[in-house]
Amino acid sequence: MTIGRFLGFSLAHIYCATALFCSRPSYAVIQFKSEVKPFSYEISNFTDILQLVVKDDIETIKMPLEIMHQRLTQSVNDETVEPITVMLGSAETQISAMAEKLAIKGKEDDLAAYIHWQITQAPKVKALPTARTIIINREAFNYIDHEALAELYAKPQHNLTIDVAALKSDPGMRRELFQQVAPFLSVPARRILQRKINKGEALSVNTDLLPEFARSMVKKFITYRGPNCFHAALAFQSPLLTSSSQINVKREVGYHRAMINYDELWRVLNQEFYEIEPEKHNLKFGDMLVLFDVPANYVRKPEGPPDFHWIRHTATYLFEGYTFSKGSKSPNTPYSVRTLEEEWATWKHFSKNLGIKVYRRSLKAIKPQPPIDQMDWIY
Repeated sequence: MTIGRFLGFSLAHIYCATALFCSRPSYAVIQFKSEVKPFSYEISNFTDILQLVVKDDIETIKMPLEIMHQRLTQSVNDETVEPITVMLGSAETQISAMAEKLAIKGKEDDLAAYIHWQITQAPKVKALPTARTIIINREAFNYIDHEALAELYAKPQHNLTIDVAALKSDPGMRRELFQQVAPFLSVPARRILQRKINKGEALSVNTDLLPEFARSMVKKFITYRGPNCFHAALAFQSPLLTSSSQINVKREVGYHRAMINYDELWRVLNQEFYEIEPEKHNLKFGDMLVLFDVPANYVRKPEGPPDFHWIRHTATYLFEGYTFSKGSKSPNTPYSVRTLEEEWATWKHFSKNLGIKVYRRSLKAIKPQPPIDQMDWIY
């Protein structure tokens, strides 16, 4: 099955914005009607009822050379494919350091000269005014050590294995696990899960517990400008949420159709989810973690609902402090299993007042299959 089928988009509908954030601004006015719950400004007191014995093998995942070549060649004719880019400051010391880091031996000066030329025409990065995004073309790619470039985009991936001995001996914990994962796994997948537990076989989270979309995308880089972290969080719940013409309404010029905007995410949260307070309730598998850059005046005096324009990132909670997410809308970030602490530390750098809210999908509110766009090849 193609990557487009799992992402919930068509190639005929050919997504997000700068590399640091997940969506371009939108101007629709959407507010929650329910009682406004407070932001959480720390995660140390979040709890989880599942007590699983987990082995964590941390792997470094790197962008494959094949993906680099696709971005290099396809971006010339397809504006939704992002060219290979490198973000750096315009100071001479930074340019020299990047050239030394990436260049093939003997091509350092050539790469530095190319970067200088690019900086004269590269736009400023909105969130980092001193930085520039340098596009790597065919000429520059020939100066670069491809392994060094892959290292530049490398990210940690937590490959998790669950020891089922405790689950076999604790029917209550086993029942809790199945209740939490049931909305996300197909009947055949749940049967396989049960058989493995009965046989005492260890469970691989990547293949045994992640739902179809996340299982197909984990550890992968893609080529498009997007899809973004909002898309990844909604597609974890169901690809129908991201392909619905009632939800993924807006098509941004130059971005993949799969992008989910701030207002589109906010609308789904309002219609399909309810908010929980993580200090009062245990987190559960599939909870959506939404990170906000909260204005200082709202922190001091929280009045009214939050503004969806404050949203910076979303991730999906798994268990024992682990999450599934895509790092940003940029194809420089892969889909991966991370820790909540890693998510929090990353976005602390881009927010003065990082706040988090937790949303859980309401099974009672789930509506029938969304309307089908007959022009979409995936149907």
